[in-house]
Amino acid sequence: MPPLIRFATAADIDALAELHMACFAEVYTGVLSERSLAANTVETARAEWASYLSAGDAASTVPGSVVLLAEDRDPVTGATTLVGLARSAPTVDPEAPRDTKLDSLYTRRSTWGTGLGSRLLDGVLGDTPAYLWIVTANARAARFYEKHGFALDGFGRPYEPWDGAHRSRMVR
Repeated sequence: MPPLIRFATAADIDALAELHMACFAEVYTGVLSERSLAANTVETARAEWASYLSAGDAASTVPGSVVLLAEDRDPVTGATTLVGLARSAPTVDPEAPRDTKLDSLYTRRSTWGTGLGSRLLDGVLGDTPAYLWIVTANARAARFYEKHGFALDGFGRPYEPWDGAHRSRMVR
């Protein structure tokens, strides 16, 4: 059975932070510096997700935003495990090429190639014109987003919180 996709709530903040950092390590090990990986902790992720969900859910906290989780259920025990997340929100960047930004889309490595990322992307954006940033060295992410109608727009810059890793903007 494919993972259930549902809206995140404030009750999910701790598990969401754990999932985010597990996915972050799977995606960026070998792409970002060890220092950047070590600086992104469950504690910093918890504070970030709390800022997005503190009013109970994403739309109540930041109007127009969406946070979805993908939850896998063990058929024998019924236990659930989070395996993916996505967040979109209205942009706060005055130079943004679109009004909506895809802020986060991560799935556990065990789900790569299953269509879960596509389901999460569709859930937070649908057909909405949007933009996002990728680490330029992450060719896998670029291919995924290109498959979903995004294209590099030629704008990029170093991202200092990640030791200056170069990021590129994609737009659809």
